Amino acid sequence: MNSKLQIQNSIDYIEKNLCENIKLSEIARQSHFSQFHFHRLFHKTVGTSVMDYVRKRRLSEAAMELAETDEKITNIAFKYQFSSEESFSRAFKKLYGASPRDYRNTSRKISRCGKAGTFIKGSNGSSSSNTTLCRAA
Repeated sequence: MNSKLQIQNSIDYIEKNLCENIKLSEIARQSHFSQFHFHRLFHKTVGTSVMDYVRKRRLSEAAMELAETDEKITNIAFKYQFSSEESFSRAFKKLYGASPRDYRNTSRKISRCGKAGTFIKGSNGSSSSNTTLCRAA
């Protein structure tokens, strides 16, 4: 099996286990590499370290949950293996530039914006604008 396929398999493993306690040793073992060689190969192929990739993917999934659900921030933090809401908030703010709470509030305002400027031809041949304006929550 070539190394790129093994890296892809390890990424698939990571994606399936984002909510679990993922260890570099386990990912390397299932890829049939030593930890050192796997870490080096992963970084060369993906462009980031294994655990940095895991952290960013967890934060990305958490961001989607913040925007789309009313789940408590603490529960989301624990779900994605952060030891506390505070450590989750620090990591989240470092990556996204906003606290989880601010991100949730902003993303909800943005998601309520309708599509503007859609023109529908009426039965009499005239055009009318079917515009939904953005409203703050």
